[in-house]
Amino acid sequence: MKRLTMIGCAFAGALASTFTLPAAADETNPYIVHRQGTYKTISGHMDSLKAILFLNHEAKDQAAYHAEAIVEAFKHMGNAYPAGSDKGKTKARAEIWSQPDKFREAGRNSFAAATALVDATQMGDQQEMVAAFKKLGSTCKACHDDFRKK
Repeated sequence: MKRLTMIGCAFAGALASTFTLPAAADETNPYIVHRQGTYKTISGHMDSLKAILFLNHEAKDQAAYHAEAIVEAFKHMGNAYPAGSDKGKTKARAEIWSQPDKFREAGRNSFAAATALVDATQMGDQQEMVAAFKKLGSTCKACHDDFRKK
């Protein structure tokens, strides 16, 4: 019995490392890992809002939570693109560093749109929420068009 348990644990450990180690080993630049994680968080909340606003998901009372989470995620970006953080597995384009003022302006536009989305969700008006969601999406797209590799 003890041997069977040890074999099971060894198998489970090997299986776990098969799925976790390659993912963790893909990138070692902490700035890239941090910003990609933050953007994935934002994307997840945008998907949840899409389900609520466009797919008639019953969780309408959670719209404000998702909008607020997007704003909070943006607040935690910090200095996500310092010099040297273009080295690694990233979709960041060189223009982020060669046009920093334009890049910061794109970030401010997205943050302002996310804040407006929070306001719209707190009012609870469906049309306002949809308009604010679309505005945020357009600011995200504008930044991707100028600063993200395809």
